[in-house]
Amino acid sequence: MTVETLKHEGPGRLGIARIRRPHERRIETPTVDLSVSPFNSLFNPQPASSLEEYDLTLAPSLPLGFYSPEEVVAKVLEKIGEIDYGDYNTFYLPALKNTKMLDGFLRILEDSGNEFEAVYVGNSRQLTKNYREFVETLKCLRERLPNTLIVMDVEPFFYPLAVYLGVDAFDTRSLKLYDFEGRAFTPYSPFVWSEGANSEEFSRSMIEIVRRAMEEDRLRQIVENFLHTASHEGILRIADVEYGDYLEEYTPTTPRTIYFISNDSMRRPEVGRWQRRVLERFEPPKNTKLVLLLPCSAKKPYSLSRSHVLYRKVVREAVGNGIHVIHDLILTSPLGVVPREWERLAKYDIVVTGHWSREEVESSAELLAKTLEKYPKDIPVVAHLDGPYVDIAKEAAEMSGRDVVFTNVEGSTTSRESLNSLKEVLSSFKDDLEVTRMDRRYRSIDWIRKIFDYYLGKGAGTAVLPEGNRNRMMNRRMARGMTRIRVRGSKILTITVDGQQTGTIKDAAISLTPFGMQRVYDATKSYWVEVDFDLRGDVFAVGVNGADERIRPGDIVGIIRDGEVIGVGRAVLSGREMLRARRGVAVKVKKRKK
Repeated sequence: MTVETLKHEGPGRLGIARIRRPHERRIETPTVDLSVSPFNSLFNPQPASSLEEYDLTLAPSLPLGFYSPEEVVAKVLEKIGEIDYGDYNTFYLPALKNTKMLDGFLRILEDSGNEFEAVYVGNSRQLTKNYREFVETLKCLRERLPNTLIVMDVEPFFYPLAVYLGVDAFDTRSLKLYDFEGRAFTPYSPFVWSEGANSEEFSRSMIEIVRRAMEEDRLRQIVENFLHTASHEGILRIADVEYGDYLEEYTPTTPRTIYFISNDSMRRPEVGRWQRRVLERFEPPKNTKLVLLLPCSAKKPYSLSRSHVLYRKVVREAVGNGIHVIHDLILTSPLGVVPREWERLAKYDIVVTGHWSREEVESSAELLAKTLEKYPKDIPVVAHLDGPYVDIAKEAAEMSGRDVVFTNVEGSTTSRESLNSLKEVLSSFKDDLEVTRMDRRYRSIDWIRKIFDYYLGKGAGTAVLPEGNRNRMMNRRMARGMTRIRVRGSKILTITVDGQQTGTIKDAAISLTPFGMQRVYDATKSYWVEVDFDLRGDVFAVGVNGADERIRPGDIVGIIRDGEVIGVGRAVLSGREMLRARRGVAVKVKKRKK
């Protein structure tokens, strides 16, 4: 059996598993529709030929307890390393407290000469009570065996979390014990049970919920709503805090609204990704002469909200055209800081109560401080904030050594008195905010560069839309030697450089032509997938010779051959996963070079 990944949400995946032996079968994952042979003891091994009634035929092994000492595990490894695995299609992997010992089992699996189609994780129930070992075991399996089915035996209320962290299939045989005892599962199990026997129906219904959630990019939200036990909460917290990079690598980058509904939501991998990109990829506009700190709004994008419409009106009244050299930073939780140019990328909804945790304040203040360090020291910073936002700005000012001028907010930031104070403070800087025609032109298109930088790295925006001549009336002698750029359209903006289209942008969604991606690759050497064949259709993992490790599922990537971009597509897998996988589509090709 090999698993072809169709879609990721975290390490969890929607996929197609193809069983080749003992009989051909095609199964959609995650699933409970697989039969598993009984544990096959090395003391009395059953040949694979006698297990053909099962989808998964367990190879012989020796039973090991979760807390088995290292010397016992070493002896077992020596014994099972001598097994002729023949036609068995499933490797039995005992979960162990000492996760370092897993490497020995995986080496046997990889060196056995038998291309196992599945790994069955023994001691699964015990593993759920050991949070760190649960995540470490799945991380180890997912990274080393990307095309292998991972099977566990846990209760249905663990399915959302287990799938999110990388499990593909579940063994339901042990659930018959609940049927025998007359305990029927409910949505509130293990605390509330019904009477009867429903393990099979409930496990199927739970898998269907998980599949639908993944199809709609809502698995993480379902996980946070199914934190029924201490084990659930502990495992997710360890995964977020200690294995955030593992989760982030497989989390798609395609924009979608994220719902922050609990403290667990604040640790989502998308939050860490956003904050890293603010630090690594955001560059303030070059003509910035004043930084304005503003609070977020419930309505997104912020600029369409009543409060931000009022702020902008007051700014224009106070400084006139000086608005073109003022740069807005919006403070919010849990993202921390949202540059005005990236507001359409910040698609999220959060419970607004006015109460911020100490962790939220500290995290936002640290990010703001580091962001302010990107601006020259002589640029003034004005804060029009209230409540916890003021605490964030004050702490950031202390961390960064910047002076911040606070407006006098009375009641709310949109009260008449507060807006008058904002106008008065900004008016005092008006003489320092000289504006030229070039400033207006620069700001009118520089936001486009910032969006491309967010997706493809610093420098990508300038590659797609370089600074150049936009004045069609300029005489040819003056324009000679200058790059000719054009941005046309209303809802969808088309970008051309010297007469050739580089890309388009609509709200926060971008696209690139092979010409545009070539410019990005030449400038940044980022978001590339290398092949050595002519491009005819999608790129399969088996044909990938190299890939940028920054690639995440959903990213726009350039397909290169001999340094030349021959196509542009959307990544299905992460960059590292493309190199490890042997099956499935790595990149869905959208455009080929003609």
